Amino acid sequence: MIAGLFWASPSGLQRRCAATIITSNTLITSAACAKSDYPASKYGQGGWRIITDIDARYAQQPPITTQTYPVTKVQVDDCSNIAIIQIGENLSFGGPLLPMFIGTGAVTDTSMLYTFKTSDPSGDSFLSVTKGADAVCNQFMPGYAQDNFLCTQPVLGQQVTKDYLGGDPIIGFSSQPSGPLAVLVGVTGLYYSTLAQAQNGTANDGTAYRFNALAAAQVDAIAAVAGVTPQSLVSTGSLG
Repeated sequence: MIAGLFWASPSGLQRRCAATIITSNTLITSAACAKSDYPASKYGQGGWRIITDIDARYAQQPPITTQTYPVTKVQVDDCSNIAIIQIGENLSFGGPLLPMFIGTGAVTDTSMLYTFKTSDPSGDSFLSVTKGADAVCNQFMPGYAQDNFLCTQPVLGQQVTKDYLGGDPIIGFSSQPSGPLAVLVGVTGLYYSTLAQAQNGTANDGTAYRFNALAAAQVDAIAAVAGVTPQSLVSTGSLG
């Protein structure tokens, strides 16, 4: 389900963010994660790689001998803060390596949502997230719902300085009888804070709201990159 997006350069492999596996050759992450200008300027010219190894996918600098999958295409949508990644070699599914179906049910105030904090996978890294109140969310980003963002409230222990780029999967639970129970709702996005330093990730703000990309709004674009039908990617049950 979760892979790692890495920048490969002469200085080695450098972890950037998580990427969620949708099909054997297609993954998604946040747009902020998948822009190459920053890693290229910091680590040198190179290219993106995907790592699925159960331990190396979370390592900041895995061994250069780690198996990687070269990225052949990155389709970035800044308006929705989502990036669709295509790799040149199909993944082999099995064990913990499985694709995620995209949940198309509406997110409500009572939906049970979770994210996995891949920037710090030690200990209890599953975080419960809750849809933010419209009045508060619209103060930070007017019209966010029409732009297909999911606004979530601050969570206990959030670390803006460690995961401000986002890219981690947001998981929900579908009621579709014949479909998967756990589905992908979206990927974590950017924090919005009243503290200027928190906006660029240099200071933590435990009260910051977050605006996350909804995967359901990107099903057609993801299917086009993957070369499959949109219907094959989704679970249509309501979210519990």
